[in-house]
Amino acid sequence: MSTENDSIERQYGDERSAVVAIVDGISTLEETDQTANLDEFSGPLYESINPKAINAIMGDGTGSGDIVVSFTVDAYQVSVADSGRVRVRPRETDR
Repeated sequence: MSTENDSIERQYGDERSAVVAIVDGISTLEETDQTANLDEFSGPLYESINPKAINAIMGDGTGSGDIVVSFTVDAYQVSVADSGRVRVRPRETDR
């Protein structure tokens, strides 16, 4: 696990999909149980992206890192690289 300025990095690959790594990162920032968040965030996640498409595009996480997809889910900015890296951080808001 890596944290930096309230951002979380997670890895995904053969044993864990990119979407599960995203939910894990959000759960860590929310300080809640990942299992509960799979249901809670499935609505907002589906509103932001197609989880099956993210998993298909990103594959098993062994890419070069050239493909990066970024989007927001609720109060979080999420970046997923095909190299197996997921970064979740609080979304910046206008003040």
